[in-house]
Amino acid sequence: MNDENYITFYNLPANKQNIILQTAIIEFSEYGYAKASCNRIVKAASISKGSLFQYFGSKEGLFVFVCGRFIQKVKEAVKHTSSIHDFFDLIRGVFTAGIVFIDHYPEYFQIYLKITVEHDVPGRDNFLQRVRLFSVDYFGVACEYAIAKGLIRADLSVEMIIFSIDAILDKFFLSYAGGDVSGLDLTRLSDAALTSKINELVAVLENGLKTGRVAG
Repeated sequence: MNDENYITFYNLPANKQNIILQTAIIEFSEYGYAKASCNRIVKAASISKGSLFQYFGSKEGLFVFVCGRFIQKVKEAVKHTSSIHDFFDLIRGVFTAGIVFIDHYPEYFQIYLKITVEHDVPGRDNFLQRVRLFSVDYFGVACEYAIAKGLIRADLSVEMIIFSIDAILDKFFLSYAGGDVSGLDLTRLSDAALTSKINELVAVLENGLKTGRVAG
């Protein structure tokens, strides 16, 4: 997202920016991109359609802006975990940060879920690639360090380790948000029960990745 493309929007008062942005987020979270209506957005935000297009160029431009904010919020949510040095504590921290993110920004997460299943979304591949690259950048260095220190297995590629972590995180967050039908219902669990589930999943990863545990 290039902020220069949205300079007219940024010139608005902060409260007006927030109203427009939150209205768009709610619209895209409920209807996805294809069925989202600019007419509903401008009516709810009390602006003209001409103003909306002046700020973002088009419905697609608005959606790209919202997706950029999503990436920014995810990075902010996990920022505090960057000081965690133990590889498995880092994973545990990301689980916890993800729960906090979904609790604070449920609409953003619903937009993400819709993007994963709607194939006609503009910029879909780029968005998902940015999410993927963020994961690689975030876990990659920590993973390489743990391998170099002999803390996790060196016979597994970094790519496969990160892929496995991503898969478990995605499934966990999907279940927590109420969109998973696999049988693991996390939506009604207490904080203590959620922590227990996180520890179970981290134990699965730890058992498979730590040195000395090579599959036969």
